[in-house]
Amino acid sequence: MLDIFYLNDGVKKGKLKDLPKLKQFPTWIDCTAITKEEANVLSEVYELHPLTTEDILQSNTRVKIEDFPNYLLCVFYGIEKDGETRLIEFDFVLGAHFVLSNHEKPVATFEELKNNDQKISKLLAKGGDFFFHSLLDNEVDNFFRVLESIDEEIAPIEEEVMTNPRPELLRRILQLKRSLGRVKKITVPQREKIGTLAKEEHRFISKKAIPYFRDVYDHAVRVADSLDNSREATVNTFDVYMSAMSNRTNEVMKLLSMIATIALPLTVISGIYGTNFDHLPGSKEWQGFWIMMTLMLTISVCMLYFFYKRRWIFEHRRW
Repeated sequence: MLDIFYLNDGVKKGKLKDLPKLKQFPTWIDCTAITKEEANVLSEVYELHPLTTEDILQSNTRVKIEDFPNYLLCVFYGIEKDGETRLIEFDFVLGAHFVLSNHEKPVATFEELKNNDQKISKLLAKGGDFFFHSLLDNEVDNFFRVLESIDEEIAPIEEEVMTNPRPELLRRILQLKRSLGRVKKITVPQREKIGTLAKEEHRFISKKAIPYFRDVYDHAVRVADSLDNSREATVNTFDVYMSAMSNRTNEVMKLLSMIATIALPLTVISGIYGTNFDHLPGSKEWQGFWIMMTLMLTISVCMLYFFYKRRWIFEHRRW
């Protein structure tokens, strides 16, 4: 689906068949789930290279900037979080009088802009490079909101890990870790490519627009730093979880070891008096059973007291 906006005595909406007539006007073409037929028409009208058309039609294209005689091709990524963190590929084609944006699904910031004719008019009047800057800036800034929501997820998980580590928390930690890993693979090359827009000369980016792209680059650097902080917090939470589970396992093993240690002398005594010899000391005495039980109880109490003095049991721990 294509949404075409052009500036001619105000913002007007055009149709695909009208594009050849609109080339002289500042135009924004926003493509959502573009079809091959639509891509061919755009390629013919704006003389796009076949490789550019291929990049527009394909998904999961690497972050890149390519200069062509008639336009500048940029592939960047945005982000959204609707339960799950998802990266959004954006293909931007910037020409002398047009800006083409392409993405697979509707984007909230783009839909909001489409309903604001005044802002579209203002941006198109300033030039395609300023329009491109506005679109890119909004998507880079959106990383901050998503990373902030991820940080808000990590904080309660850290507290729960300290008090009640359980497999469900590990699943959530690993899910956040994988999500941040995917985002990391994009933010680093994206930061560098945005830096080239701010530092290098490109035919379709005016000198007036370069300071604005420099500002976007600063935001991209901050996004990368925030991402590193979020990843570090996630890794630390994972380490705390593994440490807590190890401590819990040690506590269980210590308890089982104490039970086995206490049971060992009791087993020896009961084993001796469970033999089939006819003459065992005290076996004929009516109080012999109670003497044996008293001895076993005394040994158990003495061992528990020994463990207590060694601070192996009943130790008050604070996290």
